[in-house]
Amino acid sequence: MLPSGLAILDHTAQAIFVNQHFYELTTHHGDDQSFKSWPASIHPDDYDRVMNAYHDAFVSQQQLRTEFRAQGGDSRWRLLLLTPLGDDNLQHISLREYGGFICSIVDISSEKGAEISERKAAKEALERKEQQERFIDMISHEIRNPLSAVLHCSEDIEEAIQDEHNIDIAAIKDAVETINLCIDHQRNIVDDVLSFSKLDASMLSLVPRSSQPSRQLANSLKIFQPEFRKQNMTFGYRIDTSYVEYEVDWVMADLARIGQVLINLVSNAIKFTAKSEGEKKVVVSIGASHERPTSYPPEVVFFSSDDLAYRMDHTNSADWGDGEALYMLIAVKDTGIGISDEGQKRLFERFRQATPKTGEMYGGSGLGLNISRKLCHLHGGEIGVSSKEGHGSTFGFFFKVRRSSQPSDFDGRPEEQSVTEGQWKTQVKQLGNDTEQNIDSGTAPESLKNPPVEDTQDCAPHPHQHQSDRYDKTAEVAEKVEEEKEPKYDSPAQREESEKQSKAASPKESPNGHRVEPTANGRTRVLLVEDNVINQRIVNRKLQAKGFSVTTADNGQVAVDLVRQGPRTSGGDDGLFDVILMDQEMPVMDGNAATKAIREMQNKGEIERLPILGVTANVRGAQQDEMISSGMDDVISKPYKIEDMVAKINKILGK
Repeated sequence: MLPSGLAILDHTAQAIFVNQHFYELTTHHGDDQSFKSWPASIHPDDYDRVMNAYHDAFVSQQQLRTEFRAQGGDSRWRLLLLTPLGDDNLQHISLREYGGFICSIVDISSEKGAEISERKAAKEALERKEQQERFIDMISHEIRNPLSAVLHCSEDIEEAIQDEHNIDIAAIKDAVETINLCIDHQRNIVDDVLSFSKLDASMLSLVPRSSQPSRQLANSLKIFQPEFRKQNMTFGYRIDTSYVEYEVDWVMADLARIGQVLINLVSNAIKFTAKSEGEKKVVVSIGASHERPTSYPPEVVFFSSDDLAYRMDHTNSADWGDGEALYMLIAVKDTGIGISDEGQKRLFERFRQATPKTGEMYGGSGLGLNISRKLCHLHGGEIGVSSKEGHGSTFGFFFKVRRSSQPSDFDGRPEEQSVTEGQWKTQVKQLGNDTEQNIDSGTAPESLKNPPVEDTQDCAPHPHQHQSDRYDKTAEVAEKVEEEKEPKYDSPAQREESEKQSKAASPKESPNGHRVEPTANGRTRVLLVEDNVINQRIVNRKLQAKGFSVTTADNGQVAVDLVRQGPRTSGGDDGLFDVILMDQEMPVMDGNAATKAIREMQNKGEIERLPILGVTANVRGAQQDEMISSGMDDVISKPYKIEDMVAKINKILGK
């Protein structure tokens, strides 16, 4: 039995007997041992609840059992028991006449602490389970989705080489290029997972070397040149006056790892800005500070680092030298779609995007920002974000360095050449401290020329590999991938005739963003709803080769609008489509929501029933059951062979 404070009360709640332990548990102080003082020990947040129940028990002559927190902290808990006295116990004259109560107070702090710990552990276990499910879903979707394209392309290659005397080299080349794109995407996902696993297990270390941050980080941005050109996006590189004032030159740092953070943030900025309808601009800024900063730029307040983050700091070890400590400040500002306040709270969680739709719209593992933050922690730094939905975002981070001298093995690479103070100030002036100005390729330092890749690896190769070699090679490959392949013509008349033929043969595009293929009598009319451009293009082509007439939609909302615009049932027309192929994970409106909307139109008598075949890269049974529950007739999992897709279509059409 737990030690109890005990009091015997009459019908007016006056104490007839109170033991010393009761006063101790109610934190009574002073000479006044009055029983009436015990309610003062109740925590303010629990006071009204406990006292209302206490008074109700007296009025109703009922038992009371309630828990409350005591004054002095949330960890002190008490159990209040109020029990009416039976007739056998009413020996006191006033109790015999009016009745009374036994009031007990028990210290349950340790039991409550254990209960709270168990509840917290259960909650954390549930969160870990949900994270694992998100991880499985992410891996399944991001790996299996491009596998469909790889499988279809391998089928194309097999078809192209069937006739050894007439091999279709162009078809093979196109299939190989698509396969390479899919492989790059899958490699990025695997790199994300491996990087995160190493960071989580404290297996990733830094390799500091004497470096020049502004030049080396600017050089890493050269890999984005093709993507900036492709997206018609303005890029700016801004050097803050603080960087010049602190005369930052050679410092000890692991810029291979910091480069990963910068590349990840710029990659995100490009992806989110590409969808912006207004000005498209990305600006990278670099500054310096003697003190550990709390914000940069002013609107970006860094997250508070916990004890684990401070323990991860590697910059105090002997191999970093004993030079003066400085903090490098980096900001990446874009004019993209922005992030909601709620989305910002979840942004740096593992396996999470700002919203579920963010992953669907822009892909990725949901690990990149979490990895970036951990890399900042390793380098004695932190990260933060400021964003307004619809008005762009600014990500800022800082990392700790120590001043050093030019390394003895300095090889004179352009991006590492030291300059005099006068030359440096001239370069800064040429670059401009105004974010509205672009880099002047005629006057800027060589390492800053053409600084603008698609998805780059979150985890850089081994840090001992020289950065300029790695980034120059990546930029070279990226530029080849992004080069526009313009056909060549011998004369203007040949160009005009070719364009006419191409226009006549090409699918027509509606103002709503879907493409409608020419139809023919007797062909099954398919509405292909798929947001992945590569998969959409390949499946479209292969279905047409199988004799289907195909209309494509980029998301569920476009599909619903197309179905709604079709002929009404009252006219006796059987609509625009015979069957819908509905992907599950899509931006704007996913497959489940689109299916429900179409079934609702059907239930209202607006359209005839349309068979819907769900297409998904998710493999968990619960998700596929949800697709069927939304109204889909059947589901096919990626990757699939086109023959299997055709068989499913024929099955739900009753053929």
